[in-house]
Parts: sequence; C-alpha cells; structure tokens
Amino acid sequence: MKVVLAGNPNAGKTTLFNSLTKSRLKTGNWHGVTTRPAYKTVKGVTYADVPGMYSFSGYSMEEDCAAEEIGSADVVINVADGLTLGNSLSLTREIMERNMRTVLYVTKLRELKRRGGKLNVCALSAALGIPVFTEVKGLKGYLSALSGGKKTCASGGNKFVANGAKISLNGIYYGGNCSLTRAEKLFYNRYFALFFFIFCVISMFFLAFFPGMPGDALKGLCEELISVKLRSAAEGLLPAGKVRSLVCDGIIGGAGGVLSFIPQLAVLYLFLTLLDESGVMSALSFITDGLFSKVKLSGRAAFSLVSGFGCTAAAILTTRGFTSPSTQRRAIFALAYIPCGAKMPVFLTLLAPLFKNPFPAITALYFAGIALSFLVCLIFGGRTEELLSEVTPVTLPSPAVVLKKLYFYIKGFIIKVATAVMLFCIISWVLSNFTFTFTPCGLEQSMLAHISRLISPLFYPMGCGDWRLAYAFLSGFAAKENVAATIGMLMPEGAGLDTAAALAASTFILTCPPCISAFSASCRETGFKTSALFLLFQLAAAFVLSYAVHFVISLICS
Repeated sequence: MKVVLAGNPNAGKTTLFNSLTKSRLKTGNWHGVTTRPAYKTVKGVTYADVPGMYSFSGYSMEEDCAAEEIGSADVVINVADGLTLGNSLSLTREIMERNMRTVLYVTKLRELKRRGGKLNVCALSAALGIPVFTEVKGLKGYLSALSGGKKTCASGGNKFVANGAKISLNGIYYGGNCSLTRAEKLFYNRYFALFFFIFCVISMFFLAFFPGMPGDALKGLCEELISVKLRSAAEGLLPAGKVRSLVCDGIIGGAGGVLSFIPQLAVLYLFLTLLDESGVMSALSFITDGLFSKVKLSGRAAFSLVSGFGCTAAAILTTRGFTSPSTQRRAIFALAYIPCGAKMPVFLTLLAPLFKNPFPAITALYFAGIALSFLVCLIFGGRTEELLSEVTPVTLPSPAVVLKKLYFYIKGFIIKVATAVMLFCIISWVLSNFTFTFTPCGLEQSMLAHISRLISPLFYPMGCGDWRLAYAFLSGFAAKENVAATIGMLMPEGAGLDTAAALAASTFILTCPPCISAFSASCRETGFKTSALFLLFQLAAAFVLSYAVHFVISLICS
C-alpha cells in the first residue's frame, strides 16, 4: 500500500512523515523545505512525503512533481493547516474529486486554540465524508487497519464532492483572532526586518569569531584537546615511523584539526535554526520581495540564500520552488557565491594567524559573498517572477526542536569529517610520503609534490608560491573542509602568508566553485552542460578576482 502525504506548503507534512516512519527528514517553519518526494516503507506500507502544493494546476516545478506522485497513491493523507483550514480544504476537494481514498490530518491546533479558535472534528468528518484526525496515534491505527484489510470509513461519493461547492464551516470551525501580533507587525516592517536580519548575521559572527566569545573560547579548548592532548597520547602509544606519522600528521593533524571548528559552526547553525523555527525567514521572504525583484528573483530567494550559509548543495534543492527554470538557474548561480559553513574553517585557517581579531575580515567576506550573488543575478538577467508563499506566524521557537536540529547539524558535520575528510587526509598522506614507485620518501620528493607543482603556477599571482597551498585549494573541490585539513596536515607551522596573499587566497575560496556535492545538485537541477559552463566561468572569475585583490592590497601595504 502506498500512502502519500500531501497538502499546502508549511502545513506540517514532513513532521507527520517523520512521526509515522521514525525518520529524520529536515523540517522548517517556512515554505519549500521539501523539494522532491521522500519515501520510506514501514511494515509493508510505503509512505511518500511530497512538496507542498495549492492545487493540481501546478504553480511551480515542485507542485507538478507532487501532483504526479498523488496520482499513484492508494491513500492520500491530506495534511491541512489548522490556522488556515478554509484555504486548505480547496486542495482536499480536488483530491477527493479524483476519487482518491482521502484522509484529512489537521495540524497546528495548539496554535489555533491559543488564538481563541476551535474545530469540531466529528462535524468536519461528517461534512466531508472522510476520516479526520488530529493526533498521530489515531492516524496510525487507521492506516494499520487499512493495510491489514480491515473495513474502514470510505471516502468519496459525498455531496461535498458531487456538487463541487465550497463547504460551509459554520459551526464546525472558527479560526480565532487572526490579526497580526505585535511581533509580527514588527517583522513585517521592511526596515525593521532587514535591520534585524543584518543584526543577527553580525551577532552570529561576533559570537563565533570575536576573541573571548563562546565560539572562539571553545575552539581554543577543542584545539587543546585534539591537537595537543590527543596527539601527545597517540605519539606516546605509537612507535616512531610511518604509522605514527599517518595517525598524528595525517588523521589528527588533518581531519582532527577540522573538528576543532565545531564550536564556531555550532554558533552559525544555531542562528540559522532560530531564524527557521521562529518564522522570521517567512517574514524576510515577503519584505525582501521588492529587493530581489531588482535582480530578477522573488522573495523566495531569501530562503535559498540563507540556507546557503549552511550548505550550498542543500540550498540548491530549495530552488525547485521557483516557477520557471530560468529563475531557478539564476538562483543556483547566485548560491555559488554564498559562503557555506564549510568555508568558515578555511577563512579562519588563512586569516587567524594574521589578525588577532578575525571577526571584521570574515564578516566582510560573508557580506561580500552576498553582494556577489546579487551581481551574478544582474549579469545573467531574465524575467522577474511573482511571489506566492505561505505566511508563517512569528513565534518563539521550541527549545527542544532547536536543540534537536542543532544536534543533527553537528552530528552530520562530525560524520562528514570522520568519513570523507579523514579518507581524503589518508590518501593525501600516502601521496605525500611515497614516490610513484611507492618508495618511502620526504615530502618534497613525493608524488603529491610532483603533481601539485604542475598547477602551482596558477596561484603565484595571488602570492601563494607553495605547492602545498595549491594542492590544498584543489582539494576544496571535493569538500571545502579538505582545504583546512590539508593545510593542517602538510603545513603544521601554518600557511605562512602575508596580508595580501591571505586576503587573495580567501577571495579565491569565497569565489571559486563549491564542492562536488553542490555541483552534482546543480547538474540534477539545470543539467550537466549548464552547470559545467558556469563552473568554468566561476573558476576563471575566481582567479582573476584573487589576482586583483593581491595586486591592490600589495600596493596599499607597500
């Protein structure tokens, strides 16, 4: 049996899917979190979580995808927002008119009650002629009975569907006080919302990077624990030789060093999660719609660009909510310049040795990335699209939900470092310790040195003459965390760059193509040819910009 969860955007489909299947798909308090169907089979029942939709007449690419999935369902669970039930029932009618076995699941009743509203579930079920649930336990029992072949209430064939008229909710549903709260009035004021967002971003960087702040202080403790104590313990246990070098230099010095950035990444992810869960992101999309229209996008781009601070590949997937492929392409091209969380350790590795307080430089780099993303949209041009999105109530986020999301963000980062980054460090260690005949050798005679010297001239004009840096920058195309890990492994004394070279190198990291995961996501959405052409354009522009930065800063410092 196939069960499809369908409903308006931001109704709570993914939260219900996670409850029914014990999954951990990403949820968010804004439109467009689910961008493609997700499946999981539990006890012979295949559940499908599909993107949000308003009707079967698709407004966006993700709505067309959802409509297609619903057509193959045995049961459709129509997830309806209890705060806007009247609007949600329009889709309910369309589903039932297609003679689909339909179940209605109403969410956000706690918020409805807080606003003074009410819902008579039995009366609604009788009026629609279908089962209506408000709790997961009852819905699970119904689905269990269905999959077991037991008799249940049938849907369809009622007067609501037959005449196609909009159902009267008089005496069944009251939405309560729907006027904007004082907080919502503030956040739907364009000046306050923009000021608040900029304030949040600066505060995020301040708490993460400013000396003595939690991110910086905890990073120091992590470095002491990993780079000093753990390394000393390993050196005491292992005899001198290649095995000790692999563990201490390759794994602990490389991948282990990247783990010390967890506290600062935690600050970054905490702020992003708070913006998601509070509904501020939804407000931001509306008040920035006019701003984004100047660069031929809509306010929906705010969701994608802010998501890009966390992960570019994940942010690219959110662009499926745009109404046209051309708008989606512009958004994806713009996302390539939003610094993801993985670039932060690289900026710190390059700039921290030169600046006692790296907060201003790194903050400037992040805002420069935002400015470049807008510039790319202007360069590629196109037609402006209209914004259609759900208004999410602005509220205090649940601490439990915030901590849970933060936990999974950090867990994902640790898993990535412990697998992909560590494997890359091991491969790099082998290449840097053996010749092409696999004879042990010094670093300068290694395979890695000979290969890297072929590309190192490209980095000379940005003041990076060491082949080890050339290899480190190249490693970033696999994963940006590899850059910091490679520098930590091959250059334990530090990158040794002057101010002009460090800023030029940071410019290159900011503007060069993102990792292979982001490129793969771009290929899925826009095709290989388009993605490859933009990658080449971005790579060439990154070299030119970094050369220019080095030239200008060198003149200023001379």
